[in-house]
Amino acid sequence: MSSLRLGLISAIASVALVTGCATGGQSGNLPTVTNPSEAANITLYRDGSLAGWFATMRVVLDGQEIYRIGRNEAFSLTLDPGQYLLTHTLGFNECRRVIWAEPRQNQRIRLSPTCT
Repeated sequence: MSSLRLGLISAIASVALVTGCATGGQSGNLPTVTNPSEAANITLYRDGSLAGWFATMRVVLDGQEIYRIGRNEAFSLTLDPGQYLLTHTLGFNECRRVIWAEPRQNQRIRLSPTCT
């Protein structure tokens, strides 16, 4: 096999691997809202920092993965009022925070790979 063909196969495999790792979207079940009239709307957005630019960030709510989010992406979910543990992970960085979902409020939460 020629070195050009081998190089081409390696390049295609690399692109496929990176593209496969970069797919985002809902990755688990979102929490069930029991009282929609009192529910809070939470928007999570990942900033455009270069850290982990090729990978998706795992978003976990109360121990259950719910979403994988790419750079400069956002998603919204509704939650019953209460306290939740939000964890987001990118590579070896794992960030945790407690969020309070207040009745009928909108919150926008920035997810940074460096936990800032």
